Amino acid sequence: MGGEDFLQSFINHEKKGVPAGAGKDDKGGFDMGRMHRLLHAIGDPHHELKVVHVAGTKGKGSTTAMLASVLQAAQYSVGTYTSPHVTTLRERISIDGKAISEASFDGLISKLEAGLVRARDEEGSALSHFEVMTALAFKYFQNQQVDIAIVEAGLGGARDATNVFSSDTLKLAIITAIGLEHQKALGDSIQEIASAKAGIMKQGRPVVIARQPEAEALQELQRAAAEKECEIVQASDVVNLVFKGLDDVEGQRRQRASMSFSAEISGELTDAQVDLQLMGSHQLDNAATAVAAARCLQQDGFPDISADSIVKGLSAATLPGRFQVVRLPSTSEQEPPWLVLDGAHTPASAGALVKTLAQVFPDQPLAFVVGMADDKDHRGFLAQLREAGPKAVVFTSVPIAGAQQRSAAPGMLAANWQAVGMQLRRPQRCRELIKASLASAVEAARRELMATRQQGAGVVCVCGSLHAVSEALCTLPFEG
Repeated sequence: MGGEDFLQSFINHEKKGVPAGAGKDDKGGFDMGRMHRLLHAIGDPHHELKVVHVAGTKGKGSTTAMLASVLQAAQYSVGTYTSPHVTTLRERISIDGKAISEASFDGLISKLEAGLVRARDEEGSALSHFEVMTALAFKYFQNQQVDIAIVEAGLGGARDATNVFSSDTLKLAIITAIGLEHQKALGDSIQEIASAKAGIMKQGRPVVIARQPEAEALQELQRAAAEKECEIVQASDVVNLVFKGLDDVEGQRRQRASMSFSAEISGELTDAQVDLQLMGSHQLDNAATAVAAARCLQQDGFPDISADSIVKGLSAATLPGRFQVVRLPSTSEQEPPWLVLDGAHTPASAGALVKTLAQVFPDQPLAFVVGMADDKDHRGFLAQLREAGPKAVVFTSVPIAGAQQRSAAPGMLAANWQAVGMQLRRPQRCRELIKASLASAVEAARRELMATRQQGAGVVCVCGSLHAVSEALCTLPFEG
């Protein structure tokens, strides 16, 4: 039995859905004692790590990728634990940008299997797939003796399986932008969600806070930080990145930004220009958060971080499925459309996607392919996509964590699209289609663009879920 097959014997909440209230820091939340007992059964590897813990609604993945890249540019060995994955489960556990190999993954599970099975039986089969994956990541990082591990919370923070670090091992916490998501598990208000995510803060350890679009979120984070005597480092107080235009670097589109540091540290880290592969103005906020975190680490045990490693690291950072641009193969004399793959699935991320599409592909005809999970704000998301004025939108169903159980019905998504159009009372000529698979949806979108476009190659954008992006990367032919 392979490692991934073995993991199927544990509860998979990503596939089945998270229980109501599971992320709240009360009696209805996930049992953190279970995670501590599991880690103890495999030798408490988390006690041997130096950790940056990241929570937030949006930007966790990008901020993690940029900070890891900066640390790697400074010649540090960096473990990253992220979720969900895009193409393979093993990519969640990486060192220096390389996913754990299949042989290493299977070997790690083989060594720990007896202890994992015993822990599962002792917990009454309550151990989850995510809890076991988290424990495996920490053990792998310990075995490989990484200099630092950057760990993303999976859901919320306070009751997340990753929230097991003490003040002795946590170098700093990072809270990225907070918005409404996972309300069933975390709460219906921004304050409740921010409170859950603030749970990763530890007594006396610094916390880097990204620009918060919701004032209520910032207020709750400040309250929690004061309670735990955590120094607050607001990213905007450390560095400012300003968009300066788009460049083509070695055939790849990048956004150029000026990076200026606050007066108090300008003598240590010099202002510079940086070219980011991660596109969109929201990525400038994520870059600022990563830089602020790097600055904290530079002052606390990682002195080799420099202005040069920051520029090199930010420029090198990539992340699959975040405005990833590829080309559909040509099937005629016409130039094939571009294919944009983006895991946007909230109204805020949809708004950022629409803004980035207009910035990178101005005046290009556009078609969306949308596949979503059933627990998202479908109307809010689709209202933002309508602002892009697409020529066509194709709804489809995609597996969520390998199963259709949590996939939103395409017909329901189409009904929401129409309902949003009626609310806006704004006429819009847009073809609306439903297809059974993502591949057939992309092909339909391609046909619609090639039949209607008057200028430019056009853009087909797959969005609504990282699971839709994963399906595209695993099943579609494309160039580049």
